[in-house]
Amino acid sequence: MQFALALHEYDLLKHQPHPPGYILYVVLGRLVNVWLHDPTASYVVLAVAFSGLTTFVVYYLARAVYDRTTALAAAALLAVSPLFWFYGSVGLTYAGEALFASTVAYFGFRALNGSRSDAYLAAWYLGIAGGMRQSLLVLLFPLWLGCVVVGVRRMRVVLIGLAILTASVLTWFLPMIWLTGGLERYIAASVELADSVVKPTSIVGGPFEVTLRMSRYLLESVLVALGPLAAAGLLAIWYVRRRGWTFREWFLLGWTIPPVLVYTLVHFGQAGYVLTFLPALVIFLARVLVSALGHAADSLPYPRARVALTAAVVMLVVLVNGSFFVSARPAPRDFDTPRSPWVRQAQDEVFDWIFSRTAAALREHEDVVSGFVDSIRGLYPGESTVLITEQGNSRSYPWFRHAMFYLPEYAVYELQVGGLVPGFRASRLSSTMSTIPEVEIDLPSTIERLVWFVDHWSPTTVRPDGLVEIEIPHGRYLYVLPLGKKAIDYEDYTFVRAQPPRRAVGTARARPR
Repeated sequence: MQFALALHEYDLLKHQPHPPGYILYVVLGRLVNVWLHDPTASYVVLAVAFSGLTTFVVYYLARAVYDRTTALAAAALLAVSPLFWFYGSVGLTYAGEALFASTVAYFGFRALNGSRSDAYLAAWYLGIAGGMRQSLLVLLFPLWLGCVVVGVRRMRVVLIGLAILTASVLTWFLPMIWLTGGLERYIAASVELADSVVKPTSIVGGPFEVTLRMSRYLLESVLVALGPLAAAGLLAIWYVRRRGWTFREWFLLGWTIPPVLVYTLVHFGQAGYVLTFLPALVIFLARVLVSALGHAADSLPYPRARVALTAAVVMLVVLVNGSFFVSARPAPRDFDTPRSPWVRQAQDEVFDWIFSRTAAALREHEDVVSGFVDSIRGLYPGESTVLITEQGNSRSYPWFRHAMFYLPEYAVYELQVGGLVPGFRASRLSSTMSTIPEVEIDLPSTIERLVWFVDHWSPTTVRPDGLVEIEIPHGRYLYVLPLGKKAIDYEDYTFVRAQPPRRAVGTARARPR
């Protein structure tokens, strides 16, 4: 939603989008939106285009690294990866991240083989990739530098490449700073996000348990992305013993390690991060699979057994992945049945990291949003209603940005609950996305009710007296609290409604008879 909001107003302090900026992605979104006049559809079109182009780039990259058979297998298997397919259907940056990472890797591999011009092209594309997602500069720079140093072996080429990289970055960085309102505002917004989002998950600022959890999420996301292809990893040792570990595998490993280290030790926000290095894994495992099938086919008495066996197994994986993405449906969340903590955690993670990345889950998400929006707008007028969303509610998605985008006529407050430090965000009271560290919320006298925009009520919060629960489609609820003259206490917060102005009482004149 923050990218959709950025099409109307680009402001990093309001997280439209959030730092570090994604300026080229927003620019491309605006260009498509001129044609479609629909922010959400514009970004979906970009995702579809990015994912389609990525399969072509991965084909040419795998062909350059290995051979044509591996390239065909890698492109086909990547195209039907459930995770890649999912992010190729939603309006987020991750499909574009896969495209730019694969493009930089393609030219980087050619530079590894001694091409100076490709070393310069890789530097240019790396700079452009940073405008798409600034994190790619950090994640892919070691790959570029290693390819140039090992392949070209000339300091002059490295220095020229760094100059090209810098020039490429400045083409989008300077306009982004200007749109943000100066370097000071940009740094302030970036520091605020780092302190509130990145630092708590990093090995430096967070507990070690968080690092272990990030590692588990990363592994689960990789397994979902690979599907049955992950089983080829069991043959990796056989492959290395038979074929050896060459500069090709070092190249793919050098592509993979920096993102894995950053996502494990610093921050792993969602499964789409995996797309930075997923093409490298798919290329390597496709090579292992093709080699193993070729070795197995050599014992068969048919001359074309190698081609037939490889095609059959690849098609089987394609069908399994495709069937899972198209047909798998997330089961309804069961919050009431008593379960042990580890069973509940396992079931929640299966829902959040596996079944939530399917076509059915995507359709359900869209239907849920429509159900909330249509119900709220149909039942309650915006001028007399305040919407409440929650950050920290274990039974609800934090719907703050969705409420702001789809229901702009309503005032929206996001409360910190569930043990988080008390504070709130307000759609109409602040020019930034910083949390307001207060617990008293003043409401205009025209407000007649509070409506909670949450999936389910949090089990750790007490329901205020007079709260009405209204079931809406897709197993969600609206929780409505009528307001009176008295202040309302909820968790750490107090809602105070201003009293309406008293009417002046005039002295009536007697009419003459």
